[in-house]
Amino acid sequence: MKLSRSIRWIILSLITGFILLITYQFALPRLFIPRVAVTSQMSLIHVGSNDSFAITPDGIQAGRYMLEMLANNNRSAAQKAVAIYDQIIPRENYGGEYSALRWFAQLFLMSNQEKQKALQDPFVASFYDFFADNNFANLKEYVKRKYLLQQDEDQLTEAGRNRAIFLEDFILFNNPTREAWEQTSKVLAAIPVSPGQTIADIGSGPGYYSTRFSQKVGVKGQVYSIDTVQQHLDYINRYIQRQDITNITTINSYPGTTIGLEGKQVDVAFMCSLYHNIYGMSTAPDRDSFVQSIKAALKPGGTLVLVDNGLVEPGQLPYHGPYVAKELIVHQFRFYGFKLKQEYAFIPQRYVLIFEKV
Repeated sequence: MKLSRSIRWIILSLITGFILLITYQFALPRLFIPRVAVTSQMSLIHVGSNDSFAITPDGIQAGRYMLEMLANNNRSAAQKAVAIYDQIIPRENYGGEYSALRWFAQLFLMSNQEKQKALQDPFVASFYDFFADNNFANLKEYVKRKYLLQQDEDQLTEAGRNRAIFLEDFILFNNPTREAWEQTSKVLAAIPVSPGQTIADIGSGPGYYSTRFSQKVGVKGQVYSIDTVQQHLDYINRYIQRQDITNITTINSYPGTTIGLEGKQVDVAFMCSLYHNIYGMSTAPDRDSFVQSIKAALKPGGTLVLVDNGLVEPGQLPYHGPYVAKELIVHQFRFYGFKLKQEYAFIPQRYVLIFEKV
């Protein structure tokens, strides 16, 4: 028996509707959901042992030479340390503590006139003084703790681990050679902040970017140096007091589930080498609270600048161990209400993402 034309049209319409429903529910969303391209076997995020660099035999030997240089005023030990660092920095520790330790050894080998010139910048001189004070007590402690060259009583305690982390963070963040490998000046030039504006330096550490932002916003602007480590903030406070800097305010945001700017508004929020930890180590509610606090602190149309470490292929030395694929961040912040406006990569291992609050 043949079906009437009207019945055939009804059946065809039902089948078509069913196909459209399946397409709408399953196929179309897949077409419009942002995707992250996977081009290698590498993970899209790696936190590892947080910010600690690996300990290698060559690094330990160079550390021994550094201690001999400091303890015995030994130029030969300084020269040997520099020679080792020249070899291992390109293959082991791009942008890490090796370049800062080499800087100390090179400074040791300079004439008094050369040394004075190298320490003209007050921020660099303050870094040097921190480690050189009391016959280089902090620098000796760092090398001994880092390379396990002595047994500290607090080595296995939380206090001992926190002390080791603080010293390593300090030498990494305020490294006097940071411009050479990070191209800091290019990062600063890319940040849309003007004199008189307000910027939040989130995860400021001991103030490397905060002091530079202070110069950019001028005396009528304001910088909030935000960190969860009070020792970093104490160092900033001592520095700005000595240098008579009045436009930096420190904020302890412990435990880090918000940025601590409740009730305050900023034109720009800035994060450098921080979000891989937030993305990879925070619980979803804590991460949501952290990002929402940034959004709440930004003025309408405000700018979020996020600098972090990207994936590098096997065989290419990363700037730093931890990393997170920038695509993950871009897509996540899109759902938080941020629009990517610009992106840069002044060195292959590090990206700069500039978002607008929408």
